[in-house]
Order: sequence, then structure tokens, then C-alpha cells
Amino acid sequence: MLHSKEFNPSSIFEAKPTHYLFIANLIFIHIIFTLAVNLILFEHGYLSFIAKNTNHWINETLAANLVGLLLEVIIFLILIAKVSPRDFGLKIEKLRAGLLGTFLFWLAINIVDLCMVHLNHSELTLNNNIFSHSNLVFGEILGQIFGNALLEEILFRGFLLVQIYLCLKKINNKTTRMITAMLISQSIFAAIHIPNRIYSGLVGMEFVYDFIMLLILGVIFALLYILTKNLFFVIGVHSLMNIQIVFWNSNFTYTATLLCVLLLTCLLLCIKRKEFRAQQHQADMEL
Repeated sequence: MLHSKEFNPSSIFEAKPTHYLFIANLIFIHIIFTLAVNLILFEHGYLSFIAKNTNHWINETLAANLVGLLLEVIIFLILIAKVSPRDFGLKIEKLRAGLLGTFLFWLAINIVDLCMVHLNHSELTLNNNIFSHSNLVFGEILGQIFGNALLEEILFRGFLLVQIYLCLKKINNKTTRMITAMLISQSIFAAIHIPNRIYSGLVGMEFVYDFIMLLILGVIFALLYILTKNLFFVIGVHSLMNIQIVFWNSNFTYTATLLCVLLLTCLLLCIKRKEFRAQQHQADMEL
């Protein structure tokens, strides 16, 4: 009995293939959408009235990305391209585990951040913004969970990563195929953020550094999706990467969040490698 020495990708790649024209059109639509949002809607404050009228519980980020979800996911992917939500990662049976994982990840961030505050002998003071401006704080979180992070994870991890993998049929080695799909899809993810970075005023080496960081984060999110098979969890991690919330004032929260993401990814990779070796050993025993 022969066995493969290549990594066997998870069931996220067992989706229904979509025609490459739909994939290309989705990328084009998202580019146009991103340009319109950042260079027109955000630039001229056309969505600010929504934030003002909802006391910032629905901020501009959430409003814009709800439009994106409607146009790109519901109308284009589901209604036009006939892609099932399950085929881009929205599996309801994964929701509870995703929520629990997100909560535990947030707790880990708080613990690591608290340790960093203590090790640096910084004064521990209460973060009053959580209580005095709770509408702004939780509005930002809602803008990520139900807006930016949700849309980006569906498009770039749930859909593009999987569909590009399925398109690369000529690459027989599954590991190489997966890595190639990851690099292509996450390069697109990083590149599509360029209008937002232009709007934010990034130039020169700051722009280059930010692009590289986006590519790395995209790969990390893709790895988390492959390793956990849970897009809801990745949406939660993505949200907490963009909006950090702790109950005390700290200068280390982003660093703590990044450290937790890296440690989690490494831990999951080690677990997966151990499982793979166990499977290889079992196959050797059956020879």
C-alpha cells in the first residue's frame, strides 16, 4: 500500500469549482468597490450621516461593507455565480466553535498584554473609553465582525483561496498547490488594499512595509483557515487584529495581538505536523 508524503489539505478545498470568469469578475468588482469606497465615499464623507444618526453604532466601515456584502456576496456570488455559502466557508455548524475560539483568543490577548504591561513596569489604568464611549468602541467591533473582516474573509480566504487552489489542477503535489494558491490569493488581498492606503496617506517605505505586512497577515489568516477549517474563527481573529480591545490603557495591545496570532499559527502547524507524521507512521505499519 503506497502513501503520499505530501501534506493533505483540509476539507475547505472540497468545494464546488467556480468558472474562472466568475473569479476574475469578482476581483474586478471588488477593485471597483474598494476604489469607490475609499476614494469617493470615505473621502467625501458620504456615509458619515449614517454614523451620526445611529450614534456611531453603525459606523462608515460597517455601512460600506454591508453594501459590499450585498453586491459581491449575495448578488454576485450567491445569486449570479450560484456559489453556496458553504463553499466559501459559511457553515452554520462551525459558528459556535468560531465564537468560542474568538473569545478565547481575545482572553489570550488580554493575558499577554497584561504580562507585557507588568514586565515593562507600566502603570495600570482603566480604559475609560470602553465605558464612556462604548458606542464608538463597539461600533468599531461591529464594523469589523459584520463588515470589513467578514467581507474580506469570505472573498479572500473563503472563496479566492479555495477557488484558485481548485484552478491549479496541473500542480499534482497538494502542498505545492496549496502554497501557490495561498500566495496568489493573498497577494491579491494585499494589492486590493492599495486604494485604502492611498486614502490613508501612506507613501514611500511606509507603503512598502504596509504591503508586506498585509501579505504576511493574509497568509497567516489563510493558514488559520486551512488549519482550523473554521472561517468564523478567522473572521474573529481578523476583527481583533484590526480593533484591539482591553480594559486598561496599554501601548502593547497590537504587539500582544500579533504575538498571539503568530503563536497560535505555530501551535496549529505543530499539531498538524504531528498528526501528519502519525498518519505516515500508521501507513508504514500497514505496508
